Amino acid sequence: MRRVNFQWAPSSTIPAERRGRTVARFCKGCSSFYPLHSKLHAGKPSFGKDHVASTCVNEGRPFDESQNWWEFGVEVLPAAPPAPAVAPAAAAAAPSPQKTA
Repeated sequence: MRRVNFQWAPSSTIPAERRGRTVARFCKGCSSFYPLHSKLHAGKPSFGKDHVASTCVNEGRPFDESQNWWEFGVEVLPAAPPAPAVAPAAAAAAPSPQKTA
């Protein structure tokens, strides 16, 4: 059926610093992503599971901002590279300030 896009995720599952632009609407019932222009849960996801055998309980419901059965899907940004570690030898070799009397 449709492939799963691993670069998208529900916004609540991703830390704020790794959230990219909003790309879809995510149904919590069928774990599928629907296009942003979709006004209704019509059973035609962009990405997600094939649920032909049993339809989602939210089928036909409007994507209303006040409802909690769906949330926005966002792009997952790459993790920030780790900060370079200061080598202990370099820190010990640094000259210490000398006091003058």
